[in-house]
Amino acid sequence: MRALEQIAVNGGNIISIIHRRDSITSGYVPVSINVEFPDSASLERAKRGIEASGIPVIEAETLEKAICTILLIGAVKIEDLLRRVHELGSRVAEVSMTGGLTSPCIKAVIEAPSGKLGTLLASLERFADEHGALLITEW
Repeated sequence: MRALEQIAVNGGNIISIIHRRDSITSGYVPVSINVEFPDSASLERAKRGIEASGIPVIEAETLEKAICTILLIGAVKIEDLLRRVHELGSRVAEVSMTGGLTSPCIKAVIEAPSGKLGTLLASLERFADEHGALLITEW
């Protein structure tokens, strides 16, 4: 609970918790917690708070990511968009389609590794051109 409190007060969002019961050490079960923080400073504050409460933090990895929202207007299959984003090492966190057959529009929230968003958006511009669609970005 002390560790979870430090994660919460520093803006963390717990993605998963894994208990490694097969690796009990000195009577303790190692736990891996996958957490999203709004920024690296929040992660560092949580880490210091956890350690100050007497819980050792053995390892902390960071993966900075950028998030953007796109609108893709035109006859494009969602599967094709998902495939292209995945090929570029990114992921679609949320996707929806509106407009029906007459004016289809895909809205997607995309997560890309930090520093790779420009490359991703340039590739999606080419993707839109290939499909005769219009790409609008918000980030």
